[in-house]
Amino acid sequence: MNWESLKYLLAFYRAGSLSGAADRLKVDATTVSRRLAALQQEIGTQLIEKSASGSLELTTAGLRTISHTESVETTLDRLSTELTGARLAEEGMVRISSVPVVNSKILMPELKRFSERHPGIEMHLASEVRNVSLTRRETDMAIRLGRPQDGGYNVTARRIAALTHAVYGPAGGARDDLPWIMYHENMSFLPQARWMSEHLKSGNDRTSNIRPSDLEGVIEAIAAGLGRSVIPQVIAETDHRLQKLEEPKPDLLREVWLMQHSDQSGLARMVAVSRWIEQIFSQRQS
Repeated sequence: MNWESLKYLLAFYRAGSLSGAADRLKVDATTVSRRLAALQQEIGTQLIEKSASGSLELTTAGLRTISHTESVETTLDRLSTELTGARLAEEGMVRISSVPVVNSKILMPELKRFSERHPGIEMHLASEVRNVSLTRRETDMAIRLGRPQDGGYNVTARRIAALTHAVYGPAGGARDDLPWIMYHENMSFLPQARWMSEHLKSGNDRTSNIRPSDLEGVIEAIAAGLGRSVIPQVIAETDHRLQKLEEPKPDLLREVWLMQHSDQSGLARMVAVSRWIEQIFSQRQS
């Protein structure tokens, strides 16, 4: 069985489509399709079939093949790192996924110092609204604002912080009668969005006619003088355009979790990056 062809099957599984696999492998979709067809012919088993909706999906045999192939991939990765010394060397690529505001407001300002201390580590920051899959190897690490609901035995997750929230308005602006900047309805699940909805039920405060769809949009709306809102202190305190209007809400906390692959946790580059992330959140909470 050709290992290179199995890599194409893995790419299809992790991307969910031929075109996505092609993007990952830097080839065209026709090449992916041809390699997968050759693999199925070689082993004499159908691994991919067309679903009722018309999309391509893995068969039961395909899923079993993926399970064994990922085990082989992990073993080969471990062998490679042992032979090359990468397990002990702080070098190589680390992919981190998180929501845009964490990357731009928390990690980016600290990256220059980290790069100076660890010049051999190449950091790839992916700003994702969705929760990318570690089990599908879409990323090496993920920072989640909330307790993870996925992962599995091959993924480790630990809580590294609890974000406090407070009410902020524009710096130097009038504090009285500022309208509340609410979140877009697709972000109504956020703890701070629910808190504001409950708060406004018991008062006569005005609401802004602006409803941003993410936290960065809320921050920019506040800075532009459009109103006040509830945002995490760890982010607001570094923005000179904002000023705190009320003290933190003790009943409004949001957990921060760091997830990574269990088989990579001992790699020097992963240890360096995870310690760096934990230190950033720890210092900003103190």
